[in-house]
Amino acid sequence: MGRLERLMIMPRYPRHGFDGGDGDRSSGDARLAAAASSRSSPEKETSPDDATASRRILVLDNVAAHPAGDRRSPQAPSDPLLPPPVSSSLAVDDDASGPCDHALIARLPFPMEPYVQTETYDLENGGSLVFERDLYLVSERLERPPPRFHGVRIHNTPTGEQQWMITADLKGSSEPPISERILFSFKACNWPDGLAHALQEGLARVCGQHIAALRGSRFAHFARHDTMGEPMALSSHPVLKIHVQHLDFMLHETRKELELTRVHNHRAQMTVAHHAEAIRMLAKDRKLLRLQRAKKDATIRRLREKIRTLEVTVRTQQDQIQEMEEDGEDIQGGDDFLR
Repeated sequence: MGRLERLMIMPRYPRHGFDGGDGDRSSGDARLAAAASSRSSPEKETSPDDATASRRILVLDNVAAHPAGDRRSPQAPSDPLLPPPVSSSLAVDDDASGPCDHALIARLPFPMEPYVQTETYDLENGGSLVFERDLYLVSERLERPPPRFHGVRIHNTPTGEQQWMITADLKGSSEPPISERILFSFKACNWPDGLAHALQEGLARVCGQHIAALRGSRFAHFARHDTMGEPMALSSHPVLKIHVQHLDFMLHETRKELELTRVHNHRAQMTVAHHAEAIRMLAKDRKLLRLQRAKKDATIRRLREKIRTLEVTVRTQQDQIQEMEEDGEDIQGGDDFLR
């Protein structure tokens, strides 16, 4: 079964991974994309499933790439048990190629875990995934390029669970009607679930960015998200009223709760791993102490046996001395010299 055939299966509801990432990161500013083209360095990644397509990951400098007044992605509070947050400046460029830049990897905003597999999904190729048809139609209506999604399988949890870093690249249009580029990334348990999440989030952000252009169409009543991924108010539907808005709000809150659960689970895994390592160290020390005690006990037994042998030797020599004294002759006449 080929890669596209596997992706034709309807994904389940997106779940979150079990690692120390920080969930969804986004930025919809066109100036960020302009800075990306001039300041980013390429890192080529070749998919084992599609050897003909060259891929690389563009990693932007999240500080220098933001001009004054640019909107930035929210940063989660730092946690010593968690890896650094993932920058929203992680984009995909399939047309570029180049050698590995180790200096670039050292500047990554998150730990580079060894990747096992990569996947890329382009809506231009067509498919029947959930949310895919609507996202393709709204992009075509707004004259936006077909969105592209990239996934890298990584494993950075203490127990070794594998997860996926999903990156969505919804390129904008520089010609009228002008639209901004939408970039966001997050972590998921597997590629189909992460792709379904990315399709739904991309559709919501496109609808939130083009409210005026979609007025009067059926997309005007779709869920809307801002550049930070937060739900936006919807126009009242003639039949459903604001039911869609309530459902989108509940979905967003559920995802936030799942993210908190994932973070709590990651902390628990880190704590368990720390305790397990401490137990292993204590067990190793205990075994070493037992070996040292056994060695010392053997030394003590050997010394005690030697002491008993020496005591027997001393008693034997004392008996011999006494016998020699009894058998000996007093050549000085006893005690007469003392008188």
